[in-house]
Amino acid sequence: MDYWLAAFIGVVLGASFLAICARLSSRIIAAQGVIVLCAMLSIYIGAHLVSGDLTDVVFEVMVAGVFFGGALLAMRRWLPAIGVAIFLHSLYDAFVGPHTGVADWYPPLCAGFDVIVGGGLIGILAHKERIERASQIAAY
Repeated sequence: MDYWLAAFIGVVLGASFLAICARLSSRIIAAQGVIVLCAMLSIYIGAHLVSGDLTDVVFEVMVAGVFFGGALLAMRRWLPAIGVAIFLHSLYDAFVGPHTGVADWYPPLCAGFDVIVGGGLIGILAHKERIERASQIAAY
């Protein structure tokens, strides 16, 4: 599959995901983002299980754990941090993903998805947080 076609498909899938999430509460949207991030990190771990040696698997699990844990910790202070983590994962897809043993079409598809979903989650969650904060202030 052509690189740009795969990236375009990722963008369309990402936009579809955001359209589904747009009407949900910020907590549910953030939880969906956590699930998406976990799935993305797990795919590369699985690729190393199939094509790599034990060192590659352990390294990938450690990197994924630190990245995932960092995202969860950041979300305690700022929910849009999950969008930042997903957006940053697109860099991994672009630079490291092609060397992990996944199918050639997967890194560009995932990178397109990550850019759209990550940026969208940052915008949607930041907007919803502002609205929630304003309603809390108005309630006093």
